[in-house]
Amino acid sequence: MRANIIFHSISGNLYLIAEAFKESLANNGIDARMYRIEDEDLHLLAAERNDVNEYYEEIFNLPVASNEKLLNADLIMLGIPSRFGMPTNEEKVFLDKTWPLYEKKSLEGKYYYPFATSLVSYEDAMTAVISVSTWARMMGLKTIDYPPYVHKDGVMMPNRPGEIINKVAEGLSSLVRKL
Repeated sequence: MRANIIFHSISGNLYLIAEAFKESLANNGIDARMYRIEDEDLHLLAAERNDVNEYYEEIFNLPVASNEKLLNADLIMLGIPSRFGMPTNEEKVFLDKTWPLYEKKSLEGKYYYPFATSLVSYEDAMTAVISVSTWARMMGLKTIDYPPYVHKDGVMMPNRPGEIINKVAEGLSSLVRKL
């Protein structure tokens, strides 16, 4: 099974969460790969804010997500930074470019798992997850029956995710391994 982890990370939180998922999936024998959603202005923010700059190069060096990366996956994992209960503009632009896949039902039957962060609240992030999950249903994706991971703190993560994300990643990986 191949899991493509696609995310838009600004401050590094979603990047760190995606890394935890990738590591756990790989430890369970799943081919997991990470892709970034293009953000043409991220370098400007990285020049202004230390929290953004800390992971900028690691994020920038990842391959850019594309429709091809969606097609090549058995499991599509989307990392969603929430802005007012919606995905960021960059994530929305990425999803809008999938219209040809929708028309041809190209993703039908693949698996889907969302994860999210918010600077505001848990509810804000969950609303964005619900919004993107509507896209997933319309694409014919099968949502994995496992609670979406939502980073509950409005602050930057420590250098690496802690016990909670590791437990979630391990639980998800065990479930995915059985698909």
